[in-house]
Amino acid sequence: MNEPTYTAIPDTSDSNYWEFTTSDRSTTFVPKDKELHQELKRKAWVLIQASLNKKNRKGHY
Repeated sequence: MNEPTYTAIPDTSDSNYWEFTTSDRSTTFVPKDKELHQELKRKAWVLIQASLNKKNRKGHY
């Protein structure tokens, strides 16, 4: 796989990253590349946990 072009999960307006399905009442956004999405989620989790003090940190993702 090539180097990811994304460094963070993009806004839902990015149609290159997201595909969506629409029903009568809602729109569901699904990442096109699920492996990339999981990697970006892990990176975001690490950044969030690093910004919290030790008392407020949660377990591993």
